[in-house]
Amino acid sequence: MNTFPDFTLTLTEFPRHRELSESRCFLPNCPCKSTSPQNADVIDIELSTVINARDTEVETLVYRCAWDTQHSPCEMFIEGTHREILSHLRQRHGVVHNANEELYCRWSSCSTDGPLKIGSFARHITRHLGIQFRCSRCELIMARHDVVRAHIRRIPGCADAEVELVPGSGARRIVSA
Repeated sequence: MNTFPDFTLTLTEFPRHRELSESRCFLPNCPCKSTSPQNADVIDIELSTVINARDTEVETLVYRCAWDTQHSPCEMFIEGTHREILSHLRQRHGVVHNANEELYCRWSSCSTDGPLKIGSFARHITRHLGIQFRCSRCELIMARHDVVRAHIRRIPGCADAEVELVPGSGARRIVSA
């Protein structure tokens, strides 16, 4: 089991703050009902992440976005799923596209010089987040889910294996939303 720093989410900028919360939060004069403890770290996240954290029994992991706009990385925390990455880039950074358009990565640590197709863009960002995948049988670790899935289909000894997420080192676990 991986150990990640715990974060408690407090909705400080979202219009549905009051609707989503359950008991009074620790923020001064806040009318919400958040379950955040007094020592919680307040982090900036997408509303969809709050909903996902509350609606699932599965642990929710987030990563700090380092999309660089005018020499200032975003630093909002996002989930590492392709859907959430693309949604965040579209909503917060104006990354709009069509299927064949090429985009340049603006992640602060990216050394890729050339353009990327939008179809591989989220997969590229998961590399920046350090996310990998593992075969539960032989523990082979690869960067892409589909490559581990193909390995499981191809190797007879791994036929009943599952693809497991190996979070990146910057992952943070949500403990309360």
